[in-house]
Amino acid sequence: MIGLGILIGGSLPPVGAEAKKMEQQKVTVSNTRDMRYGEILVVKEDGVQVYNTTGLNDCPDSLWDGMDLEKVKEQFGAKAVQKNGPHFWMMDSQTLLLGETASFGGIKARYAATLDTATVQKSAMGSAPYKFFTPKKTQKMVYSKGKAVFELVDAEGHVYVMQARNEDHPIDSLATLGEGMKMLPKGWQYRTRVLTKDLVLDLRPDKTIYAVGDEFHQYYTRISATK
Repeated sequence: MIGLGILIGGSLPPVGAEAKKMEQQKVTVSNTRDMRYGEILVVKEDGVQVYNTTGLNDCPDSLWDGMDLEKVKEQFGAKAVQKNGPHFWMMDSQTLLLGETASFGGIKARYAATLDTATVQKSAMGSAPYKFFTPKKTQKMVYSKGKAVFELVDAEGHVYVMQARNEDHPIDSLATLGEGMKMLPKGWQYRTRVLTKDLVLDLRPDKTIYAVGDEFHQYYTRISATK
């Protein structure tokens, strides 16, 4: 499954008691570069509730791997529960909407969204490599001056900056990631550069967001100004 924290969108408005406990606020998390996070998907009749560990913990292996999904399912009165991750953020700080904190087998995570089942099923199948899609979400990402960024540039010159990596590609290996890309379309390139000023992506659901995945299931967001 791809990272819903990367693609989160199509959120359904919670109702009744659910609305109160899932009331969201903007949360800014610093020092997120290479921060490990995971997501827990709680499947209910009216949608899939997504909880994210960002800013709370790094979903340690002992708890993440040992999570009893049947117990969590019973705890939430859910039809099913799934784990997604771990993944690693690539920006230096970010602001996003988060709600209540819940515990999943000792791992704390905050409510991030309720998605319709069709959205999650589509995400679970994965996105075709190097084909852009348009998620809807509220997320401000800051890449700091003097830090390296890892980017895809498409044939039209649009630049997409990596926002999260997977476990199979440590951060030290990303500079040479392009050498292993066998499916990169003609006219596309992968590159690394060091920022001469802060790069800020202020994503909102009322603006079109363009994103793309590579063949290693790592995801990138388009920078509005071509570099």
